[in-house]
Amino acid sequence: MQYRKLGNTGVDVSLLSYGTGGPSKFGETTGVDDAGRKALITRALELGVNLFDTAQAYGEAEAMLGRALEGHARDSYLIATKWSYRFPDSLVTDPDVIVRSLEQSLESLNTDYTDIFQIHGVLPENYDQVAEMYIPTMLRLKEQGKTRFLGVTEMLTMDPKHEGMSVAMQCDPDVWDSVMLKYGIMNQWAAKNAFPAASASSTGVLNMAPVRLTLTRPEKLNERMTGWGEKDGGNTLDWLSGGEASELIRKGYQFAAEHEDVTTVITGTSSIAHLEANVAALDGTLTDEEFSKLKSAYGDSASRD
Repeated sequence: MQYRKLGNTGVDVSLLSYGTGGPSKFGETTGVDDAGRKALITRALELGVNLFDTAQAYGEAEAMLGRALEGHARDSYLIATKWSYRFPDSLVTDPDVIVRSLEQSLESLNTDYTDIFQIHGVLPENYDQVAEMYIPTMLRLKEQGKTRFLGVTEMLTMDPKHEGMSVAMQCDPDVWDSVMLKYGIMNQWAAKNAFPAASASSTGVLNMAPVRLTLTRPEKLNERMTGWGEKDGGNTLDWLSGGEASELIRKGYQFAAEHEDVTTVITGTSSIAHLEANVAALDGTLTDEEFSKLKSAYGDSASRD
């Protein structure tokens, strides 16, 4: 396993990390029980994975992750969790909600602190209000030792050009230790603005779902390519994968990890075999020709998938 620094925190993060969101919901939708989740997390740790991302909004994921991590030394892994600042139709106006949210997360996770406490799904039009209302409280929680670092995450479907993350890093570079966004073959827009902002502010980048929404679904990928006018008798990424779905996923992870400003690539799976394959993928890299061709073809893509 390779490791990269989380911004300027000095903390080493595994190049592949594990997320409890996504379609499997940490195995809930695929029939995995607590014993299976514990085996999955134990195997992840054995493979060198040291960052586990979750959220209060992911149903029972925090509690399930807390149980799966029982018995492992607390200093052998990092936990990142999130709280949502939006009700369906309005913003949370009471900053004390943050305190209660983190305390509930700590109880669910069975730990005294999180390593990264994040605001979930920050939209650019909300950022100024979010910063004014919530940053003082979040900094106080950090001073109290309830979290080591602070972060923000994006809402990809509403902000595919990562403007919220760019604004956060530009406006408060000394507050945010990490941002979470998507960078992959299908959406490379972060290289234009968000990555330069991360480099300038020494902010870690957690790369979420780089293959999940399209590259893992051949029908969806073919539909996307047809929509782009790039499909002619087959998926135009067959040149990269040889027509093999598993090979395309492997190369998708390699692309997602290539940029030097990416700290870690988050994978979500309920299968130990898939986890092992995703870890193994990052032992290799695409060729210069493959990178060049992908960037030339899709470098201006800000796809929501």
